Amino acid sequence: MITHHPSDPTVAAYAAGTLPEGLALVVATHLVACPHCRSLSYALDSVGGVMLEDLSPAAMAPDALDLALARSERPMPSPSVAPSANPELPPPLDRCSFGPWWRVGAGIRWRPLRIGGSAWAGLLQVAPGRSLPRHGHDGPELTCVLRGAFKDSDGRYTAGDVAEPESEDDHQPWVDGTEPCLCVIASEGMRLRGLLGLAQRLLGR
Repeated sequence: MITHHPSDPTVAAYAAGTLPEGLALVVATHLVACPHCRSLSYALDSVGGVMLEDLSPAAMAPDALDLALARSERPMPSPSVAPSANPELPPPLDRCSFGPWWRVGAGIRWRPLRIGGSAWAGLLQVAPGRSLPRHGHDGPELTCVLRGAFKDSDGRYTAGDVAEPESEDDHQPWVDGTEPCLCVIASEGMRLRGLLGLAQRLLGR
């Protein structure tokens, strides 16, 4: 059962198309598994459509109708479905382009996602009994659990749950249970604490 959801403003930003690509991908992964947030996203889409209808008409180019008619007469290409690049992952991650797995700590592996925008994203797998380094945030961070479970000061997160910590909060998630925890995570700014944080500052990251 999903008990942790992205905030309403985050779902609204997703519906409006204003979330950075990485954060939007995490929300989209959650929506596949969560009827509640999926319904909220659809409702916000409808509200946006009503707002568009209330806008004043905009002037069109003199040849706009001719261009539209010309395009409608072109033969439509046959629809094609790209093969799944990652069949072991749920949509939309199954069609994303990931880099290789990297070992970034004891029991911690990272697989970056090749995307644009201001947020970085990727898959994070953490072994049982392991925790992530304590860190804070310079911007939004979203994590959706794909398999396994983790805990932090806000509770326990299982498959489909989304963690959205406050920007000013420090936290140190740890894996709960006997199986590895696999998540998709996106962030606009992470600040490590302790010795790792010192190294991060010295490297100018």
